[in-house]
Amino acid sequence: MLDFTFEIVDESTINTRILYANEWFTFNIYEKDHVWTLHPFDGMLIRNKDMCQLVINELLKNKYFHVMCAKENILLSELRTTVDLSNRTSMSTPRPTPSPREEQLDEELPDDMKSFMDYHTLDEIIDMEKQIIHKRMTFYKQMLEAMFMQGAGPADEEFIQIQSIYVMWKGLYEKLNGLSDQDLSGGKKRW
Repeated sequence: MLDFTFEIVDESTINTRILYANEWFTFNIYEKDHVWTLHPFDGMLIRNKDMCQLVINELLKNKYFHVMCAKENILLSELRTTVDLSNRTSMSTPRPTPSPREEQLDEELPDDMKSFMDYHTLDEIIDMEKQIIHKRMTFYKQMLEAMFMQGAGPADEEFIQIQSIYVMWKGLYEKLNGLSDQDLSGGKKRW
């Protein structure tokens, strides 16, 4: 079984997946202003920088990732990340000196948040969260099915607790679906 897969979405966007500790993690690689940038797609990695650095470091060592980058003319030495990897890997590159306007933004937003907002629309963010939540919802549904097949049911305390977690994830997923159906912008982009 391969521990790395990728999908070329278009000429400037590639989605990659890497298997790390029996869990699949997704990254977007996108080109903007002739610079290729690697960005974590999973909310868990966005929220946990240490874990994100571990997974990115593993990705940057993956030989299949190297071949994909070579085929797509992406130089590893010039690949940037939206997560600061300084002093953690030799493949990260230093950020260029920010302009005065960027320095002002740096004071307002953490670096990874600013970059994230620069490259994602609200609809994309909602879709990302829906995918994460759907994954969690599916996980707990499968757990309930496995428990049921082992003889647990609605009278079992653990079954009830797992079912409650599933219902919470499902409710959140339905709320996000409602958000994506609404036009909250009033005709304007938020950022």
